[in-house]
Amino acid sequence: MRRPGSRLLLLIALLAAASSAAAEDAVRIFVARKIITMEPDPREAKAVAVAGGRILAVGDLEEVEASLGVRGAEIDRRFEEKVMLPGFIEPHFHPSLAATILPLDTISAMSWQKPDGATEVVRGRDAFLAALVARDASLPEGRWLIAWGYHRPYHGELSRADLDEISRERPIVIWQRSVHEMFFNSRALDALGYREADFARTEQSDWEKGHVYEAGLFAVAGSMLARLSDPESYARGLAMMSEVIRRGGITTVAEQGFPQINDQLEYSLLTRELAKKPPYRFVLVPNAMFLMRQEETVAAAELAATELLARSTDRIRVVKHVKFYADGAIFSQLMKLRDGYLDGHHGEWMMPPAVQEEVLGTFWDRGWSLHIHVNGDAALDLLLDMIERKRKEGARDDVRIVLEHYGYAREDQHARVKALGIAVSNNSYYLHELAPPYAREGMGPERARDISPLGGLVRAGVRFSLHSDYPMAPALPLTLAWVAANRIASDGEVWAPDQKVSVDLALRAITIESAWSLGLEEEIGSIAPGKRADFTILEEDPYTQPASRLKDIPIWGTVFEGEPHPLD
Repeated sequence: MRRPGSRLLLLIALLAAASSAAAEDAVRIFVARKIITMEPDPREAKAVAVAGGRILAVGDLEEVEASLGVRGAEIDRRFEEKVMLPGFIEPHFHPSLAATILPLDTISAMSWQKPDGATEVVRGRDAFLAALVARDASLPEGRWLIAWGYHRPYHGELSRADLDEISRERPIVIWQRSVHEMFFNSRALDALGYREADFARTEQSDWEKGHVYEAGLFAVAGSMLARLSDPESYARGLAMMSEVIRRGGITTVAEQGFPQINDQLEYSLLTRELAKKPPYRFVLVPNAMFLMRQEETVAAAELAATELLARSTDRIRVVKHVKFYADGAIFSQLMKLRDGYLDGHHGEWMMPPAVQEEVLGTFWDRGWSLHIHVNGDAALDLLLDMIERKRKEGARDDVRIVLEHYGYAREDQHARVKALGIAVSNNSYYLHELAPPYAREGMGPERARDISPLGGLVRAGVRFSLHSDYPMAPALPLTLAWVAANRIASDGEVWAPDQKVSVDLALRAITIESAWSLGLEEEIGSIAPGKRADFTILEEDPYTQPASRLKDIPIWGTVFEGEPHPLD
């Protein structure tokens, strides 16, 4: 937090020390009905001056004009009846997955807004198989049928035999909702050259069902992942991704775990997409699990992550943060739960605990902030023990630790998270989609009600941000805030009202708290002098609307580095 008066000092420094090139930048003052700054000072503002992509001053129009002295400014009143917030930040997103999934067929239990329109809701095993049959009938001969969105709690069991009944001639691949699993029909297995011996290399596979999951996906399905990342299709998917980001009112997007599949392809095509100058920037967080597969040792992975820092540019920032993985996907019910699942199955580790601890220690000791994928309370217990041991060793205290997802945790764990100085980046959408089916199977109602337990974190004093983990949730920050503030699930019911958070905390979670989680709170996340001139423009004031309307507030568009970008 800045000291009192530092905003004025920064403004004076900006105006006095500007280079001749910067001094020539035109100054524009945007006037709005209301500017929500997300700064500690709650004073309401109605004008913001920008130049060279940065904020010069914010406040009433008169004081903003006065602060500029003799320097002239254009007054832009297009937002005079609108509400301005800091540009929304998506701190956990996967461009590689967006680029591969968006061009595919979507057959899912939830409706998805894609650039070409909303998808249909498909629920029930019969309806899911019927949708595949219809899609098979519509495709030309020789075309693969590849569909994303299958989710067992909504669609029932699935196997190779089911897919063979649809077609033995056409290769069929079903990518599960969490992207941590795939199902193949026999024709697809033959076309890819997969054999039973390939599946035998990992326990996280089932040859008879044509099913691979978690680490087995990378051990077995590498050629399929390569097929999905075909450069032409991938580039088309990135263009669709840019439209998704734009329509969410997002101005900064972070890839949590770069790369996912192919570092050269992902970086080069992302660079090409950003060369089109869409109104957002990317932040890359290196992926320890990928780098370890590539380099084989943790020490070598850390060196490779350090080399990634040299790729940082203004539009693609690589930060000294690293991501690693604990347990499996919540969408697959493969997270590690202390009391297990109702049917007796167990979750899975994405990285063995001993490896997790080595990654934690190596990167921590070398000054990397840590983002840790964790979903279940048993995995969280293990991680908190690891972190506590490091704290007792006297580990450096300049490292930020952010728990990513935090799907299910107990009340006692929130207190430990606070005591250990850890933050959380939560996917609130888990509650919306998963609570009703998981109450019936897998977790039971008592645990399902506390999926995404944000109220507990607030009571414990833990800072939190919100993310979509796109495509795990829609890239719609206002929808994430709506779930957090209302706890309304897919059945229309309110689940665990005690886990609700205020509208203010929900909005902070998609702005300044998301910036903090990435170590960028001095650049983005609030509207203050010296920061990037990134704003999200709303048609209505979220503080004066009922919390139930948050997701329905129309977005006019964004201002990115001082330039307006309307949606229409």
